[in-house]
Amino acid sequence: MITQLQVFRAGGVVPAVAGEKLVLTAGDVLRVSVSAFYQGKGGDFTLYGSIGTRYPYEFDEILVGRGILSCPESLYTPTPVTGSVDIEIVGAGMLGMGGISEGTDYDLYVKIEEIPSVWDEVDDCIDITALPGILDTIGPLLVLGIMMFVVSKITPMMKEGG
Repeated sequence: MITQLQVFRAGGVVPAVAGEKLVLTAGDVLRVSVSAFYQGKGGDFTLYGSIGTRYPYEFDEILVGRGILSCPESLYTPTPVTGSVDIEIVGAGMLGMGGISEGTDYDLYVKIEEIPSVWDEVDDCIDITALPGILDTIGPLLVLGIMMFVVSKITPMMKEGG
């Protein structure tokens, strides 16, 4: 069912290499493309994708996305259909709540919501790298600001002593 994985990030599109883990970080979008054979009345179905952790009797969904899978009417012959679902990578907020935490071996799960018997899963295929914190973002600017403050205080003293 899963045919292709793509990662959309600030630098562009990164295609997944078959058999290799995906390394994602906050702000990335994972596009999961699927194909299946459909036979029945035409209609739109909900394609549901999730990144999480597989346990023996359940899948712990951490991040989810939904897309539309349009199926034409095909009462007598199975017809190939394709679709995709985007899953936005949201980092865990304060105290590790509200998103996905840094870690390895996350699993990917995709299904058609209205037909739960149609699903696919890839185990241990996603790693989440360090998510940039507020100090990572403003830290260099903070150091520069402190240096400018110190220079502004020292410069008048150098003129007085000269």
